[in-house]
Amino acid sequence: MKKSAWGTMLAAVALCAFAAHAAKAADGIDERHIDMLPATHDDLMRMAGGAGLTEEEVGDVDSFGRDKTYLGVSQTIPVIIEEDCSEADPDDICIEHAVPPASTSVDEEGVGVIELPGRATNSLLCFTFTQFSTWFWGNSTGSTQTGNMGLFFTVQVENDALNGLNNSDGFPFNGVLFLDDAGVPTPSPIIVSTHQHTLPDGAFEVQRERTTRSCTGGIVSARLLRAHGLTEAQIKDFFKEPMTVSFGVRGSVRMTELVQFFGGIRVYGD
Repeated sequence: MKKSAWGTMLAAVALCAFAAHAAKAADGIDERHIDMLPATHDDLMRMAGGAGLTEEEVGDVDSFGRDKTYLGVSQTIPVIIEEDCSEADPDDICIEHAVPPASTSVDEEGVGVIELPGRATNSLLCFTFTQFSTWFWGNSTGSTQTGNMGLFFTVQVENDALNGLNNSDGFPFNGVLFLDDAGVPTPSPIIVSTHQHTLPDGAFEVQRERTTRSCTGGIVSARLLRAHGLTEAQIKDFFKEPMTVSFGVRGSVRMTELVQFFGGIRVYGD
């Protein structure tokens, strides 16, 4: 491999590591969660039906050899952050930003919803998510400031099969899949936009970002449900029931005069 190619590869690895660290530090959220493949003690022994393959060989025996099924698409309600929301579009979510240099926090749920009927998928709920963001950096404080743009799209799954069940930590699901370490329902991050920028006094800049992310581990999978403590019978019941998949936005911004943040998502299964 040529030296320049090695340099490019090493730079890419370093960038990915930095991005993961920055995303986690920005709001205590790690977007990698949605793509990590949870391991259980029985995973390596599970066999792909009729194929004689194990988790060790193919990674996901439950979806092995099954067709992709498109299950729906949604666009989220735009989240707007600006100085004055009095003339904002009533169909948008408008948040008035704090007086600079203070940060403005965002915690919105239900900005997009997909309702899935029972038996819509066999063992997996995957996604392709594209986020669109535009923001104006601005500094009129009289001194140099550090601007921050750190917003996260999140997902939560509701399913009646989770009522009456506890997760692997002993906390009740109460009908929702994603809980934090204290058992509080907490949506899981899908895609993150994180930027920091040094702004001298009087600075004004416009920045835009378009990012698409597709799943590996998926929003939901039989493997994930096993890691959460569900039995095989309970997993079958889960996929027999209707699901509500809802999306939100969390995070914070600082030294921005205007922010627009929205996304589009398509879900598919097996």
